[in-house]
Amino acid sequence: MTREQCAALDAQDPLAWHRSQFALPPDVIYLDGNSLGALPRATSARVNEVIEQQWGDGLIRSWNSAHWVDLPRRVGGKIAQLIGAEPNEVLCADSTSVNLFKVLATALRLQRSSSRKIIVSEQANFPTDLYIAEGLIDLLGHGHQLQLVEVDDVVGAIDERTAVVMLTHVNFKTGSMHEMATLTQRAHGAGALVVWDLSHSAGAVPVELNACGVDFAIGCGYKYLNGGPGAPAFVFVASRHLSAISDDVYAQPLAGWLGHHSPFEFHDCYRPAASIDRYAVGTPSIIALAALEVGVDTV
Repeated sequence: MTREQCAALDAQDPLAWHRSQFALPPDVIYLDGNSLGALPRATSARVNEVIEQQWGDGLIRSWNSAHWVDLPRRVGGKIAQLIGAEPNEVLCADSTSVNLFKVLATALRLQRSSSRKIIVSEQANFPTDLYIAEGLIDLLGHGHQLQLVEVDDVVGAIDERTAVVMLTHVNFKTGSMHEMATLTQRAHGAGALVVWDLSHSAGAVPVELNACGVDFAIGCGYKYLNGGPGAPAFVFVASRHLSAISDDVYAQPLAGWLGHHSPFEFHDCYRPAASIDRYAVGTPSIIALAALEVGVDTV
């Protein structure tokens, strides 16, 4: 197939007009959005507004007047629409790796009364997910193990010893996509919980977390959500689990001040928020969140 034939097909594509929403060089065919999404044209103006007006003129008042304090929940709510979740189940915060640490720790804590000690994942999973699991296992010191299997052996590896199944929805090398509903159902049937990494699927393919009964999910903002390099990530916790851990202070172990029930009262002791807000840790990057919001709106 020639370049001219490809251009002709592009011209007939009903989605072709979306290219005009991005600041792409005219002679570039960009196929690397799976690594870094393109720059939406509206992003520069939004970021400039945040810097020049909200920060420059509004100063500290903008935490309230420009609703900076609401950005993690607001952008999370918009991402929720893309992944089949409720707005109160998704928060934008930190990085994918940090968010995985949070939810994997929660999942293992929910299973702590059982003899389940195995985290099942696939050998072809994105390396950082495996590193986070290994580090958490070492930190906990409770005899957990990370069991890595070939992709075709995942179902067979899930049994009564499995605490958590940790998988990436779309493989970062091959583009193959797991059957989320089938694997989640299989895990639940064996008494295990499931953590899905949506980094290579959110914003690119339909995702239905609640319809599939997913427990936890995480994903990044700089690929198909076009939030820019190093954009904040997102975390999903099913509402049933938020309720289950409501009385467990350290079910999310990164107990930062913005995850507190009343962060601006500056209490000496930690009391977690009774919502997805407990998965916040430190002060969010407002400029980066503003850029991500434009990217999500573009999707």
